[in-house]
Amino acid sequence: MSFKYVSQIMVEIMKSRFSMMLTIIFLSVTTAAFSQTNPADSLTLNEAVRMVLSTNPAVQQAAEQIDASRAGVKVSRSPLYPEGGVSLNYTRIGPIPAFSFPGFGNIVLAPANNYDEHIGFSVTVYDFDRQQKSVDLAKTQVKSAKDGLELVRQDLAYSTIQTFYTILFLQRSIRVQNDEINTLNEHLLMTKKKVAAGTATDFDVLTTQVRVAAAQDEKISLENSLSNTEIVIRRLLGLPQDSPVRLAGEFSETPISLNMDSLTGVAMENRVELKSANDEMATAQARYNVASAADNPSLNVAVAYGFKNGYEPNLNAWRGNFAAAAQLQIPISGFVPFFGGYRKESMEEEAGAGMKAAESYKSNVVQEVKADVQRSIVDLRSSMENLRTTDVSVQQAESALSLAKIRYEAGTVTNLDLLDAETALAQARLMRLRALYRYVIGTYELQQAVGEKSW
Repeated sequence: MSFKYVSQIMVEIMKSRFSMMLTIIFLSVTTAAFSQTNPADSLTLNEAVRMVLSTNPAVQQAAEQIDASRAGVKVSRSPLYPEGGVSLNYTRIGPIPAFSFPGFGNIVLAPANNYDEHIGFSVTVYDFDRQQKSVDLAKTQVKSAKDGLELVRQDLAYSTIQTFYTILFLQRSIRVQNDEINTLNEHLLMTKKKVAAGTATDFDVLTTQVRVAAAQDEKISLENSLSNTEIVIRRLLGLPQDSPVRLAGEFSETPISLNMDSLTGVAMENRVELKSANDEMATAQARYNVASAADNPSLNVAVAYGFKNGYEPNLNAWRGNFAAAAQLQIPISGFVPFFGGYRKESMEEEAGAGMKAAESYKSNVVQEVKADVQRSIVDLRSSMENLRTTDVSVQQAESALSLAKIRYEAGTVTNLDLLDAETALAQARLMRLRALYRYVIGTYELQQAVGEKSW
């Protein structure tokens, strides 16, 4: 699951429940950074990322692909080495070739049983770099596999980061929601006492009970979201499905530079996607080079030594013998393409189209990288602006709630007015926390956009 995809899931969860959460959470959350205390065996963010990168099957699969590509380089080099073999032959012939010559009798030219055992070697002395171009092509695939591993590691790391902070967010929401339910129950108890004293009505009790029910319903929804998110992180970490998830981390507002030009320059240097695009261009060029060398001449040398019978004067005696040969192959298709079925020309045409496709792909990746950096900067600036404005909103809502409590005790406002003031404060604090959450996630999204590692 990619970092962006998990982010989209969280945004949808927050949008769908935003209106209900306003009235029920964050009454006990401070307006600045907040943290949680976890058991000693809790995972920090860096520990979680390292665990994912060391155990996730996707990383292991990408690493095996590198080994496979390296083996492919060795395979492409094999024609450059001598090739040897042992040959054992037996041939029975008949009739035996012979003739009669006056004074010499019957002369046999070959034995009936023919044996030939020899060992031979052959090697391509020179092929005008035809095979070396195939080796170069295989090397580009090793580079692509390495960049593929880095891309897998990057996606897994940022998916882990997103999931990690989503779990922290939901855990804190559930804790403060429990506090909100307790506060509402206390308010309900106080309202019932006022009804008994004749200073409040049953409508006030009913209104408070509705708020309590809504808070409990939202708690169930948050717990369900937390359970689903914990499933994701267990899969990333390779944990059993019933394993508890204990995380130790905090949200904090840290300053960051948002200079578009400098960040774009960093992204052009670091983004793995751009390196992969360059790999594709190198591979396409190597394929074209292989196609261009398809009709290159080659010079081969072969040597063999062994034993066989059939030599005069004793046809049945085994005798040592050798053979040496040199062969120069010059494909005529290099001069007359028709005799090669236009194979070389077709291969060059195919490889040339691949080069153009690789160039277009790189241009598209460059534009995507620039857009990613720009989107990340816009999101961060928006979060920073929200953090500034929500600080004021929280202060105003706290003042309004304090005044509403005083007036409620004095009987000048109703129970509904007090609940509305509490809702307004919950809304302000939720907006503050949501902006802080988006700011923290946005900093990691920017790191991903510029290709920097945060682990």
